[in-house]
Amino acid sequence: MCHLQKRYDDFKSKGVVVLGINTADKKQIALDFMRDNGATFPNVLDSSYKAALLMMDKYKASGVPLNYIIARDGRVVEAWYGYEEGHAQAIAALKKAGAELDNDPNDN
Repeated sequence: MCHLQKRYDDFKSKGVVVLGINTADKKQIALDFMRDNGATFPNVLDSSYKAALLMMDKYKASGVPLNYIIARDGRVVEAWYGYEEGHAQAIAALKKAGAELDNDPNDN
């Protein structure tokens, strides 16, 4: 989760939104986990059967972490499972979506 928090901190001033969606854990468990890991980016917590079914059916979510880059027009630009050190795939997808990342932390 710390890598998502870092992306949120790095790019929120550029209009990039990091949104967590948790349809697996009970609300208090998820809130405790987010607090313990310093997560301040927005999260949707809904462990109802209906929410889990929607994520599996509409968004093909079958594992975590599932990452999406969604363009401003609502188009899914990229989706992938897992975490990649340096976030090259995420940075490429953000640029493909039209994000202006002039101070890209991966360029250092």
